[in-house]
Amino acid sequence: MTEVRTTAAATGGASDTGVLRTLFHDTEQGGHEQVVLCQDRPSGLKAVIAVHSTALGPALGGTRFHSYAEAADPERAAVLDAMNLARGMSYKNALAGLDHGGGKAVIIGDPATVKTEELLLAYGRFVASLGGRYVTACDVGTYVQDMDVVARECRWTTGRSPANGGAGDSSVLTALGVFQGMRAAAKRLWGEPSLRGRKVGIAGVGKVGHHLVEHLLRDGAELLVTDVRPEAVARVREAHPEVTAVSGTDALIRQEGLDLYAPCALGGALDDETVPVLTARAVVGAANNQLAHPGIEKDLADRGILYAPDYVVNAGGVIQVADELHGFDFARANAKAEKIYDTTLAIFERAATDGVPPAAAADRIAEARMAGRDQG
Repeated sequence: MTEVRTTAAATGGASDTGVLRTLFHDTEQGGHEQVVLCQDRPSGLKAVIAVHSTALGPALGGTRFHSYAEAADPERAAVLDAMNLARGMSYKNALAGLDHGGGKAVIIGDPATVKTEELLLAYGRFVASLGGRYVTACDVGTYVQDMDVVARECRWTTGRSPANGGAGDSSVLTALGVFQGMRAAAKRLWGEPSLRGRKVGIAGVGKVGHHLVEHLLRDGAELLVTDVRPEAVARVREAHPEVTAVSGTDALIRQEGLDLYAPCALGGALDDETVPVLTARAVVGAANNQLAHPGIEKDLADRGILYAPDYVVNAGGVIQVADELHGFDFARANAKAEKIYDTTLAIFERAATDGVPPAAAADRIAEARMAGRDQG
């Protein structure tokens, strides 16, 4: 028998008061409507579903499959990650103009060793039990074929294959949106919306990063790339020998003459160690939650580094999966993803007008929409 429990029931105890405080109060990460822990012993499923807001409509966000083995308490880390990501989805969906709130799910475990059809079906039943309050899709560690399995138990599933009524790989439009954000940064810094002749460093050339490489090369950028998986870099270099491979993120961010840095792997890429040595004039990347803590955005601004909020520029994927719910039309979704250029540029302008970092300006615009006020 499977079981669904709220965080309050499942994490009681003094050691978890921080999690409960985050859940029930409007802290930087909090104010969530619902957090659910899911466990199915026969399949080995352990998962977290976080619903931050349904103010604009059903919560929409992907399913991350990750072990959190690096954390002292992997299960607690998974809960906090799901909550943090869900909050980001509320803001992302609001700024993308979607009629969706923010949600996110985490399946705890190494997808290479524990992912099975039985586990994914069990997960689908948990999502279905929420009755449409949360709509799921792909994220790190989950793929189109996984969503096809989840959809067998849950009709509130997007990111499926075209053969199963879906839109396919959402990383295509995610990369397009990031590229449009880069164009907006170039316009703000150098007066032209082009990366031609600019040196761009990409950390992470997986699902999104390798599509981003294609956009940038067509635009005439000089590329440097790194990835924790050598095979990912090798794939890029095999297709494009002109791309330079760099050994590690630390070496990449210290590259002399770097114009733009694109974190495209996991979150927390901008922290107290990386920002002081970052040479790039701007940061525009696909990774979620790039700022390790709220003070980092001011550190970037103090160093004169333009930061494009990650949840603005990486919204192409959620635009795609949201469109899937209405009968997917690639041209329609593509056109909406291209508008990320205008949104990003407007955020830069609002930040300059208000005298705040771009992330603060973006938050203000998103919060106004979620509260039903004008975004101007």
